[in-house]
Parts: sequence; structure tokens; C-alpha cells
Amino acid sequence: MKQFKSLDEQIDYLHDNKNIEFQDRGIAKNILLDGNYYNLISCGKVKFAIDIKEKSHVYEKHDFDEWCDYFNIDCEVSEYLMGNIIEFERVINSRTAFYVSELIENNKLKPAKKNEIIAQIKKAEVKNLPAYSGRETWKYITKMSFGETRYILNWLLENQKSVFYKIVLGYDFLRTGNIKQNFSNIVDLRNTIFHFTPLNIYLGFAKRNDGVFDNTYRKKAINFIFQLKPDTDKRVLLNGIMAHSDHFVTIKNSQSRSND
Repeated sequence: MKQFKSLDEQIDYLHDNKNIEFQDRGIAKNILLDGNYYNLISCGKVKFAIDIKEKSHVYEKHDFDEWCDYFNIDCEVSEYLMGNIIEFERVINSRTAFYVSELIENNKLKPAKKNEIIAQIKKAEVKNLPAYSGRETWKYITKMSFGETRYILNWLLENQKSVFYKIVLGYDFLRTGNIKQNFSNIVDLRNTIFHFTPLNIYLGFAKRNDGVFDNTYRKKAINFIFQLKPDTDKRVLLNGIMAHSDHFVTIKNSQSRSND
């Protein structure tokens, strides 16, 4: 377990172990306090690490300002993606609320299937409403988180495909390939950036089930969300983040191979 470090100890550690130069320790301490040491340094690690030796990352000498600038780029792109995700969730949730309400309220489902989807809705942690009884369905779905709505969509994909495809109309990413996994990747992306974890960490430390570092599926989720409302300048910044994460993944996998 790593020991807690004071701000001065953090700066000393970064200088001695990550080859970071500091021009003003007072300003640096305020930045580390407000920006979060773990997020800022882990973000920069993806760009500035050049090798791994004896299980430790090796860095070229850089000024702390360069690490901060790169972290701020990550924050800028993440905040842009947040806006796209919010709009995407609003549309998907609204469509789901309408079409699922139509199924249930107008008795378009056989009793067994109706009971299944009602049970699924009851699993959601919807606050400030009485226990769901199969009435006023739109209210309950409207108050669901996207993570909860995803399970309703998965049920529709298995049991009411025509309704599912009405809901995701216009979103090709959710109409092809492993659709359930695509939803899961979007939820993971959402939870990552809305909890202020940098995209560099999300991309640079992605692993497959076999332990190999691989950010391919995460890049696809990011590109989908970005393309909902693309921006040329943000695209340049995002491409840079992806390129650095690809390089970092290569470094991590080369370490794993050398340990075999």
C-alpha cells in the first residue's frame, strides 16, 4: 500500500522519480491540490512515459507545466464528450420511456413477457415515486439512470427487436456488432469521465480478459459519442490522446512480454 504524501512530498517524489522540473513549488502545490495528484500524473504518464525498467516507468525530463497542459487538454475533450453523452442519454431515455410505455400500457405484450419487463423496471432505483405497479410507466423510465435504461434496452433487443431498433434509430453503433457490449462500453465511458477520471487513463490502461492491454473497443465508444456532434479542433486533441494511449499500450504490452 502506498503511503499518503504531503504536497511537498508529492513534488519531491515527482522530481526524483518522474523527471519533472518545477519552476514554482507554491503554484504546483495548488495545482496538485485542485487537479488531483492521481488524475493529473496518471494522465501525463500516458504521454510522457518512454519505457519501463524494473517495473517502473521511465520518463524524459519535462517541466510540470507540460504535464499540466496535457491534463487540461484531456479535461477539455472529456467535458466536450460529457455534453454529447448528456444529449444522447436524453434522446434514448425519452424514446425508451415512450415505446416501453406503449407496450405495457396498451397491453401489446403477452402476460409472461409483460411480467418480465415489469420486473426489470422494478429493479431500477427510482426515487420519489411509489413502487412500480405497471402503471404510468413513462414516469419510472424517465427517472432511470442510463445504466438502468440499458438493461431495458437489452431486454427489448432479445424480446422486441422492432421496438429496440425504433429507439436506436440513427445510431448505427447500436445497431451492429456486439450491441450489448457497445452499450456496456458507453456506460463505462460515461462513468469514467463523469467521475473525473481522464480519458488517458480510460484508454491507456484498458485490458482484455486475457490480460493484454487493448484500447480498441474503448476508442470505438469514444468515437461514437464524439461523432454525435463532431468538432474539428476537438478532433485534433482527441486524436493526440488516442495516439499517446496507443504508444503507452505498446509499452505496457512489451513489459508483459518481457516478464513471460
